[in-house]
Order: sequence, then structure tokens, then C-alpha cells
Amino acid sequence: MATQGRGYASPESLSNYTDHIAPVASLHVEPLREGAAGTFQSLAAMRSAVLGQIPPDYSGYQDSFNRQEAMRIVGSPQKSVAPEKLFQFVRDEISYLAHPWNLQVVQDCRRTLESRQGDCVSKSVCLATLLACWGFLSRFVAQAPDESGFSHVYLEYVNPETSQWVALDPTADGKGGRPYFYPGDFQRLPDGGCETTFEIF
Repeated sequence: MATQGRGYASPESLSNYTDHIAPVASLHVEPLREGAAGTFQSLAAMRSAVLGQIPPDYSGYQDSFNRQEAMRIVGSPQKSVAPEKLFQFVRDEISYLAHPWNLQVVQDCRRTLESRQGDCVSKSVCLATLLACWGFLSRFVAQAPDESGFSHVYLEYVNPETSQWVALDPTADGKGGRPYFYPGDFQRLPDGGCETTFEIF
């Protein structure tokens, strides 16, 4: 598993993947555990990224860069419009970049905003961070379509008007065979599939 702040020096083992992303200043690499343990390891790193606990920049929801970008993206002081505008931005303006099958990359929000690309993990971290900049509570949802394991993550946020969790899948951009989702849409799992939620705050 690799966690990265705004920059990094690429280890040779990651060179094929990192050729596609802009250089950053720091990359932390650790072994990814097998199976569900690796999924929860990744989810914990994702939460740390939102909370600003990933070095060297610790760029989470309290970072001034992320807060300014969250305000700019929404373009309105109306808090009620923020979730949909932030979702649309991350879905449509952050390009999907698949990671190698044996590598999980967790980028902080600033890194994703600057590079304008990320996988389902990094896009979900970015959206959760931007929502938190506006004061919205969210959580991650990991999906396993079958017994082979978890293969996708999206997030849910609490709509303060209804107190209901609302699905936001920023990977569903309608490109590369992916569906095009709106707020409330999420990938339905086949019989035998399961999903688990992971709290951020």
C-alpha cells in the first residue's frame, strides 16, 4: 500500500504506475495485508488522509488549500448546494486512474486536486475531505461483489435536512464502461455480495 501527500520520489517497484502521475514530495510504502485485513488497512489510511494525518503535508479537511478549493468549487455560500456540486466536480473533473492489481494507492485530497486524477479510493478521499470542509459528515462504503473480496469503495454523506445517508460514488463517471451515477445511486451487488461501512469522524 502506498500513501502519498502532495509529492513523492518513485520507488522502482512503482515506476510503471507512477509514470502516469505528476511527481510529488513524499511516498510512504508498506506491505498490504491479505484479504479483508488489507481492505480495512486501506480504509484506515483513507480516514487518516481525510483527517489530515498523512505526512508530509497533513493535508486534510482543515487544510487551507482544500478549504479554499471546496469553496471555489461550490461557488456559492449556500451550504445546501455543496454536496451535489462537490460530487459532480470529483466525478467529472478528476480522471479515473486504475492502480495495479497488487498495489493500493491512497492520495490525500490536495494531491488529487493538483494531479486531477485518482482511483476510487483517492476520489472518495477527495470528496469526503471537500464535504468535511463544508461541515458534512460522511463515511466510506467498501463493496465485495463475491467471496473473492472487496473491490470498490464509495461514500455516503448525511443529508442534514433528512438525517439520511445518501450514496455518492464519484468513480461512476460514465467513462471506460463505468456507469454514470447521480447522488443516491450506487452499484447494486449480486446475491452473495456484501458491503461494509467505515466511519471517518
